[in-house]
Amino acid sequence: MTAHESPDAPVPAQDLRVSHAERDHISALLNRHHLEGRLDGTELAERLAAVSAAVTRADLNSVVLDLPGALDAVPTRDVLELTNTAGDLRRTGEWLVPPRVVVRSWFGNARLDMRRARFVTGEVVVDVDLVVGNVDLRLPAGATVDLTDVRTAVGTVHDRVGESASRGTPHVIVVGGTQVGNVTAR
Repeated sequence: MTAHESPDAPVPAQDLRVSHAERDHISALLNRHHLEGRLDGTELAERLAAVSAAVTRADLNSVVLDLPGALDAVPTRDVLELTNTAGDLRRTGEWLVPPRVVVRSWFGNARLDMRRARFVTGEVVVDVDLVVGNVDLRLPAGATVDLTDVRTAVGTVHDRVGESASRGTPHVIVVGGTQVGNVTAR
């Protein structure tokens, strides 16, 4: 810290230290680009070594900067809030999934289709609070889900992803629930 910086000043997002989950996420992105032919084996190994050594978000972003869809792979937004009083809440197609997604509604369904989404971290918490409505989560191949803390007063909780011997990427933890409705992860 320089003499003119305040100890209470916020740290710029690119200078924030990264977690193991963020490193895992970038490693998964690199492996996907390798499988799609954008990186050869040598490039993949070099970039994975850089990911292991990364300390800040800027370090991680520099590893994927030249790859499609990876610009600002570890962005500053930590929470996506989807809120309404009545009507459906949806996210589909290509969208950025931050570490925490909050879904709140009085009357309506929530559908989060994450199959083509980009994940900021390897672990996502989806916090759901619906009064009347269903929650439908569609996860990408290789993902795992934890529905342990999901509740519904009148309805059911369906885990169609199934149990896994190991934690997938991404790993989605759902908390909260709905008063009247179903919660389904597939």
